[in-house]
Amino acid sequence: MPTIIMDSCSYTRLGLTGFLTDTGVKKRNINTVNDFSQLQSKCARIKPDVVFVNEECFINEPDATEKIKRVITQHPDTLFFIFMAMTNIHFEDFLFVRKNLIITSKSIKPETLNSLILGCSKNKAADNSHKSPLDLNPVRLSQTESNMLRMWMSGHDTIQISDSMQIKAKTVSSHKGNIKRKIKTHNKQVIYHVVRLTDTVTSGIYVNVR
Repeated sequence: MPTIIMDSCSYTRLGLTGFLTDTGVKKRNINTVNDFSQLQSKCARIKPDVVFVNEECFINEPDATEKIKRVITQHPDTLFFIFMAMTNIHFEDFLFVRKNLIITSKSIKPETLNSLILGCSKNKAADNSHKSPLDLNPVRLSQTESNMLRMWMSGHDTIQISDSMQIKAKTVSSHKGNIKRKIKTHNKQVIYHVVRLTDTVTSGIYVNVR
């Protein structure tokens, strides 16, 4: 299983390498890269099954967002994990935002990571004999949830959202609950971060069109 790691943290590279070798990946199939030109050329050459990228590698680099978008789009059969650059927040879960793109944090449990990789590889091979217990479908919001989330992130409180959208405050709270459930966290900071990161590396969280 050819794999690429793009992370400046030596502890993360070491940890991921140990995790991958423990799951049976040969060390010679684990590659590390330092920048996007290396990532692009390595992806084109070895057609990796999995790529791990730390958000810190592209949040401050000019043109980096377009580069990461391009790499993800050009390699639909590669599973990309993006680790959020949030050191003060504990988020053990994960979020599928595209069929080949997962946003998570370095707090993710090794067994969850392993299940995701196995589940996606079986999905790709159309092997339904071992269905993954994890939900491998990209997250989707309703149009109302999406509109409300943008207002919420802009600093509007429940009453302001209620007045603007002409819905009851109780309905706003219900939509907020749905968003928290879909993004798998009650932490507002994590929700905002996930949404902004998704906007950065894709065209945004999928929205159901009526």
